[in-house]
Amino acid sequence: MRGVSRLRRVVVLLLCVVVVAVLAGVSLADPFHLRQARWFTSGLIAFGLILLTVMLATAAPRGPLRWVTLVVGAAAVLGWAAFVYGASTLTAGGKQVAEADDAGRRLVTLQGSPEAPAYAVVLRSGGGPFEQESLVYQGPTGAPAPTARFVDPATVEVAVGTCHYRSGVEAVTLAVEPVHRPLVLGC
Repeated sequence: MRGVSRLRRVVVLLLCVVVVAVLAGVSLADPFHLRQARWFTSGLIAFGLILLTVMLATAAPRGPLRWVTLVVGAAAVLGWAAFVYGASTLTAGGKQVAEADDAGRRLVTLQGSPEAPAYAVVLRSGGGPFEQESLVYQGPTGAPAPTARFVDPATVEVAVGTCHYRSGVEAVTLAVEPVHRPLVLGC
């Protein structure tokens, strides 16, 4: 890159950082309810930190300031990786106990820890890294296992004992409205 000025390199890297930041923001907003969105977000933030470090190191004059920039940037990337690893150990997917299928979409009933059973019902569609998932119902600890079914292509129903909860589903984004989270047992 002999013919390219330092300023031009910094501007190009800055534009790349802005593009990655916008993509990370879209991933964080998660308009399509992607099941793996947290991994897309964490990867984009790590890539943005790397690009920002390279941009700042390119802008810094040769010498100790450039090395300090690289060390601080590497520490930020490693700190982010440690944070993501630590946060990923805290999440538990739950054990799948039931599933209802309808035209490529699945209502999956998940059970939390066996010591204090709590159930959740999620709606899933697709597969692979772009699989979609939306919460439909999250029950309180000690509630009986829910049964879930598709009423029609745009409506799902969760039955818990004598209580019946209905939610509308948007076909493309898999947005569920309302999401039911009863705080106590009973209707």
